[in-house]
Amino acid sequence: MNAAPQAVPSKPDFITALRRELHHYPEPAWMEYRTTCRVVELLTALGIPVRYGSAIHSRPHMYGLPSPAADEAALERARQEGCDGALLAAMAGGYTGCVATIDGAHPGRTLAVRVDLDCNTLPESLDADRLPVREGFASCHDGFMHACGHDGHTAIGLALAAQLWDHRQELHGQVRIIFQPAEEGLGGGTSMVEAGVLDGVDILLGSHISMGLAPVGTVAAGTHGFLASTKMDVLIHGRGAHAGVCPEEGRNALAAAAAAVTNLLAISRSGQGASRINVGSLVSKAGRNVIPPEAALSLETRGATDEINRYMEDAALRVIDAAAQMYGCTVEHRIMGRGDCTDSTPELAERVMEILRRIPGVKEILPSFNFRASEDITTMMRRVQTQGGQATELIFGAEIAAPHHSERFDFDEAVLPLAVRVLTELALSLN
Repeated sequence: MNAAPQAVPSKPDFITALRRELHHYPEPAWMEYRTTCRVVELLTALGIPVRYGSAIHSRPHMYGLPSPAADEAALERARQEGCDGALLAAMAGGYTGCVATIDGAHPGRTLAVRVDLDCNTLPESLDADRLPVREGFASCHDGFMHACGHDGHTAIGLALAAQLWDHRQELHGQVRIIFQPAEEGLGGGTSMVEAGVLDGVDILLGSHISMGLAPVGTVAAGTHGFLASTKMDVLIHGRGAHAGVCPEEGRNALAAAAAAVTNLLAISRSGQGASRINVGSLVSKAGRNVIPPEAALSLETRGATDEINRYMEDAALRVIDAAAQMYGCTVEHRIMGRGDCTDSTPELAERVMEILRRIPGVKEILPSFNFRASEDITTMMRRVQTQGGQATELIFGAEIAAPHHSERFDFDEAVLPLAVRVLTELALSLN
C-alpha cells in the first residue's frame, strides 16, 4: 500500500502526511475500503485492539448502500491500491469503518470519540494555485473528493489513538475511538448505534474542522442548531409508448416527477422552526419520441426538530404520491439516510471549556456553535444521552480555501496537531 511515512503517528509531520495520503485516495459512503484498511493497519501496528466488519454494523440500518456492481468496483480498486485481501473480505458488502478500544490502567467510565471517514461525490478542482495540486495530493479518484475535512478527522483519530495508547498508564476507564463510515448520507451513525457500538458509553466527543469557524486556535466546546434530516430516493414507474402514434397508451413518469418537484418545493414551511426541502436530482433517460416509463428523484428534508422534519417528510411523500396518481403512475421510495436533532449536553460543554482554558494553542473558546446543518453524530449523541450519558461536538476553527462541499475546499493543516492535543487532554481529564 502507498503509505505515509512510518513515523510516530502523533507527530505533526506524520499527521499532515497521513491527512494528505487520505485526501489523495478519497472514498464515498460504504466504499471506504482503502481508508479503513489503512486505519486498521496503523492501529494493529501500534498493538491497539480494533474491531471491524459486520460486527460493528446493523445491516437493516445501513442506509444508502451502493449497488453490488459499485461495491465490487470499489473493492477491486482497493485491491489494486494494495489493501490486504483478508481485511477486504471481512468488509465486503459495505462493512467499512472500525472501532479501536484502549483500556486505561485505572478504573473509570467509558468515553468514546467519533471521527468520520467518507468523502464527497464531486470532482476536485485541479487549479494550479491550490495546495493539494501544488503538493501533489489532489484526488486520484475521478468524481470523488474530500471536501468536508473528513480526511483530517481520520488523521486526528489515528493520532489520538497513538497518544492515548502511549499514555494508557495514566488513563482511567476505557476509550473507544469510532471510525465511522457514511456520514455524508446520514447512514453510518444509525448502523453503528443499532449494532451496539455506543452501548455503555458514558461520554461521547465528536468534532468537526471549521464549518466556517476560524482561525486555528478558536474552539467551540459544544454545538446547537443541528437539523434533523431524512434523505430519500424516489422511483416513479409509468408506461412507455410512442409519443406520436399512441401517446394515450403511455403513462408519463417524467411528467409526474416534474409535477412532484414543483410541488415539493412549494410545501408550506413550518411556523414552529426552521424547515428545509431540496431536490438534488431528477433523471429520466427516454428518447425525445418516447413517453418516459421511469423517472428518479433524490431529495432531502430537514427540520429544527424531529417533529418538524417528520412534517416535511410526510408532506413530501403525500405530494409525490399525488403527482404519480395524477399521471397514472406508481411510486416506490427508499430511505437513504436519517439524522436526529439534539444539542450538546450543557454540563459536559462547560467542563470541556474548563479544560480548554489550560491547553496551549487554544486562543479563543466559544461555549457553543450554531451548526445549521445535519450530521449523524447526533444519532450517536442521542443514544448516549438517552442511556444517561453526556455528549458534545467540538468545532475546531480553521481557515478554509472555499466553502465545505465545494471543489476548491481545503483547510489550514495547523488545526490537526491542535485537535489531537485537545482531544487527548479531554480523554485523560474527563474520566
